[in-house]
Amino acid sequence: MAIEIDLSKFEQLLEIQKERQLAMKAASEALGIDITFSDDEVLKFAMEAYEEEINKQLNTEVERWMKSLFS
Repeated sequence: MAIEIDLSKFEQLLEIQKERQLAMKAASEALGIDITFSDDEVLKFAMEAYEEEINKQLNTEVERWMKSLFS
């Protein structure tokens, strides 16, 4: 069983959150109210998405391992 920790995936997810922040900033300017996220929140959302990705990979590997164990 091998799980690879791919930090490029985290960087990709962080970039997505930064783009989301830019879209929220544009929406804030159009609406005249602040609906943006703080830098800490942007990082938090990226970390949560990365955690979900790692959990998905881990679950897939455990399933694969269990199937091979009982085959």
